[in-house]
Amino acid sequence: MATSTTWGQTEQRRADILDAARSQLSEGGLAALNMREVARGAGVSPGTVYTYFRSKEELFATLYAQRIDEFRAEIEPACASARTPEQLFVTIATAYLDVYRVFGRELNIWAVLLAENPTAEDIAKPLIAAAERTIAAVAGTMARIANARGGTVTSEAAARLALPFLWATITGLADHVTSGRRRLHSSGWRELVEFTATTVVAGLDAGNSRTPQE
Repeated sequence: MATSTTWGQTEQRRADILDAARSQLSEGGLAALNMREVARGAGVSPGTVYTYFRSKEELFATLYAQRIDEFRAEIEPACASARTPEQLFVTIATAYLDVYRVFGRELNIWAVLLAENPTAEDIAKPLIAAAERTIAAVAGTMARIANARGGTVTSEAAARLALPFLWATITGLADHVTSGRRRLHSSGWRELVEFTATTVVAGLDAGNSRTPQE
């Protein structure tokens, strides 16, 4: 019984730390995410925070992984009901705006953990797993819609090609409307995302016959 209680307290302390960090990040952005202030918000010592998270980057990546799982849960109903690829794109891109605003605009954690510091790959594993779950859900919906439309982009090879392109497009759109780049155009979000969805789907349809098949 004592072991169970200790484990429960440990998990609660970890949850408190994450809650405090999430609050700081949401309210003040990356600059507000300070390990000492996280400790204060969680009611623990700074040293305790470091027993759970070795660095600010690990804490950020953990929060990001949780948010991606939440994002997947948010879009699952739309994925289940979407009848056109344009509808799917608009729904996912719009839902991703809030994710990018907090986790993508100020820090490319993927570059920090995997490109700039390969030894930190173990820290990135939960983030990678969360992203892969989301990508798999979107890929399954893409295949279902393509089959219903009589499309040819249904193979694993085609999905591998389309998904990075789609995510790069969605991320680029999010950056244009959440950063200083929004001053470079006068279009609203809905106009931008619907135009992009129509253009992207038309391009993918046109390229179907040239897509390598496995």
